[in-house]
Amino acid sequence: MTSSINSDYGNDIRSWAEIERQLCNIAEAGFTHIQWIHDWSGDYMYSPSEMRRASRILKDLHLNAHSLHATEGCVRVKKDPDGTIHFLHQYRHPEYRKDYTSEDEELREAGVSLLRNRIDMCEAIGAHAMVLHMQLPYKMFLKDPSSKERYFEQVCKSFAEVENAAKTAGVRIALENLPGTPVEEILDSFKRVFHAFGPGFMGMCYDSGHATLQTTHDPLIFLELFYDRLFATHLQDNDSIAQELFDVDGQVIVHDKHRVPFTGVVNWEGIAAYVAKSPIELPADLEVGISASSEEEEMELLRDCRRRAERFGKMVEDAKRRSQERSCSPQSPQTQTVSVPSSSVRTTFPSSFTDSDE
Repeated sequence: MTSSINSDYGNDIRSWAEIERQLCNIAEAGFTHIQWIHDWSGDYMYSPSEMRRASRILKDLHLNAHSLHATEGCVRVKKDPDGTIHFLHQYRHPEYRKDYTSEDEELREAGVSLLRNRIDMCEAIGAHAMVLHMQLPYKMFLKDPSSKERYFEQVCKSFAEVENAAKTAGVRIALENLPGTPVEEILDSFKRVFHAFGPGFMGMCYDSGHATLQTTHDPLIFLELFYDRLFATHLQDNDSIAQELFDVDGQVIVHDKHRVPFTGVVNWEGIAAYVAKSPIELPADLEVGISASSEEEEMELLRDCRRRAERFGKMVEDAKRRSQERSCSPQSPQTQTVSVPSSSVRTTFPSSFTDSDE
């Protein structure tokens, strides 16, 4: 059975020696695919020779690049000397130099160059989905409602400028559901961008851990509304977060544990049901952190993680089989519903997300 994990499961050390070490371990543990996540933040640009190097390493290890995590151009998480974590996400980042959302045209164009660089990297390693953050400055929107329209005008301008290159490379962009931002704002952003660009270019990356930090009553809402745009996943587990901590600086990052599947509160059966009916290319990607005190322990934890990824893959296969059986049943020829626990199904939706405006 196939399985996929993030290439930086152990750390984000940027040396090629460490990148290759982790990739070797991934292959030895039995994974078949990876999501390339090194340099997922900041404004680092891969050179053509580095792209060739990454492609060679993956080929030598018989690993497939399922997807790649692009960067929005900045580092949003800051840590003080005393260990206090700050998450710079409610307003525009003050240190952006490459920002595909910027109203400053030169900075926006620099951000577009960064997107093009990652599209080239996708093509070099054979990845067909490019995960991308679009961290909404939602408090800026609240202070100045007109800024929201300007923001999405720039976003769509940038995406339009890379659309042809992405399609030529066989790459689709997958916007990630990000923590720390109100769910309504994220849903609205997806609605806007998906209306502007078709499924041949633009879709979603579902982060299961982020979803539990965004809404405790309906973490599947992103899949419920946009499963037909699901191109990538970040499968991880955690214990969610108390509502009173949601707006406390840094706490959403502290609670974003990136644990292996089946160790927290994530509804894996519900996710598998939506993945089964989505257009995603399997296997679904894990995005987890694995910490060990020895090489032996690290490999054992990786093998355990691979078995968990395969367990989820089997759940997806079972969901596909059940759906096919229902569709072939003479008793209910029209039944095409997703089988998820009733407690997780949202029965009412924001008025702006009905089909009437499609």
